[in-house]
Amino acid sequence: MSEAPALAALRGSLEALSRQYEAHFAGQPRVSRDPVLMATMRDEAARVVEALTSAPVGAERDTLLQTALEAKRLYTQETAAITQSQSQGPEALDAHRLSTWVHFATRRYVRHFAGKSRLTRDAALLSELVADLERLGEDISALSQEFQSVELTEARTLVDQNLKLYRSERTQIGLAREALSTEELVDTLAQLANDQFQLYADHFAGKSRQSRRPVLLQRIVDNLKEVRERMQSVALTHPQLANNQKNIEVVSGRLDFYSKELEEIRKVRESTQFQDLVGSLGGAANQIFDEYKQHYAGQDRKTRELTRLSKVCDQLYEIAHQMDDLDRVRENETNIANLAIVLDNLRMYEREFDEIRKVQQPT
Repeated sequence: MSEAPALAALRGSLEALSRQYEAHFAGQPRVSRDPVLMATMRDEAARVVEALTSAPVGAERDTLLQTALEAKRLYTQETAAITQSQSQGPEALDAHRLSTWVHFATRRYVRHFAGKSRLTRDAALLSELVADLERLGEDISALSQEFQSVELTEARTLVDQNLKLYRSERTQIGLAREALSTEELVDTLAQLANDQFQLYADHFAGKSRQSRRPVLLQRIVDNLKEVRERMQSVALTHPQLANNQKNIEVVSGRLDFYSKELEEIRKVRESTQFQDLVGSLGGAANQIFDEYKQHYAGQDRKTRELTRLSKVCDQLYEIAHQMDDLDRVRENETNIANLAIVLDNLRMYEREFDEIRKVQQPT
């Protein structure tokens, strides 16, 4: 027997609340959540509870009432917790911001280095992570002079632990490559070059120059220069390796193109008005959101591609990084709102990456 129209409408209200909770609150830090929105959800859940209490008793009504009571309890608790978390003042938000960026630095390491062969890892990315953590460590130390919290203390500990790990790993990457035979080195250098070509394809090819981060392309250029230099050293001692000579030509060609593109991106960025840059980054973020919705939202995790999701995370991180850079230069309400949305989605994507990996790689 079908559900009565009144019960169906109330069920729809609860499902809408659940979707709103998942989108704006689940897995997100309370200090950055909107207590007014949560209070509104609490009140709507209370309305549904009242309506169901007055409805005729029955199995469907009783089950739905239980769901509504649980939702009301959760939203009531969350409203109080969010309000309490934010009562600590603006310093709590600053601590949360720093903790957030420490978290994302850790996530980048997990996706790109943990459990992977050192021979093909991007040492320049590792250096970037080290520089980011060093800067965050300085900011955390400065804030700690006037504000203390568990979140800030945990972030400080994580910075210290990860800096030690990343610096050590950077050294080990270099040592691993030094132990290669000439033939192995040639193959490894070719793979390193291909990885940089792919990085360019993922982050720059076909993308608006306004929304591209010049520092990333500079890193690609520097990486390829180092690869070419190693290839040229091999060519001096082993000129008979034709594949290495061909690789040098390919890398040189890409270097010329990427270097020119870097100049063009810098020119465009320098001539772009602040508000236009904010809009361009917002538009780029929306494109990434659309890609995630198309390929991951509501899909069977067993069939999803981890490599692609990692790329999506990296692309959104690049946007978030630039929005944060803009926020350090000038306060802009649109950019602040966009950054909050981007960070919320990035946290969700990172969690989904872990969930997919659990399903596909349970060991």
